[in-house]
Amino acid sequence: MRKGHQHAILQGMNTENISRQDHQIASQIQLLQTVRVRPFDTRYSADVCNTADISDNGLYFETSLGHYYEGMNVCLARDFKPAGATHHEETAKIVRTERLSDGKWGVAIRIL
Repeated sequence: MRKGHQHAILQGMNTENISRQDHQIASQIQLLQTVRVRPFDTRYSADVCNTADISDNGLYFETSLGHYYEGMNVCLARDFKPAGATHHEETAKIVRTERLSDGKWGVAIRIL
């Protein structure tokens, strides 16, 4: 397809909707990231779980572990694969915890 024809076709399409759909799909994929959360304090165990929500500077996940507290410093490894070699860790801080109706905990993290 010649460049001029491609431009004419794109002009007839609502590219704003396409961008929004692509963004929604990308956001849904990001929501399903597996992360490892490792508290700085070695008295607490690391946790591997799936995210429920992601923003530019943080994420939210659900866990059965109740040892997280507001202000706790943690190391975060995104796209965690247990069999993977090395994982890049980011420093983060717990900004909110909440008890969920199913007995689990909801935890919000801000990436520093």
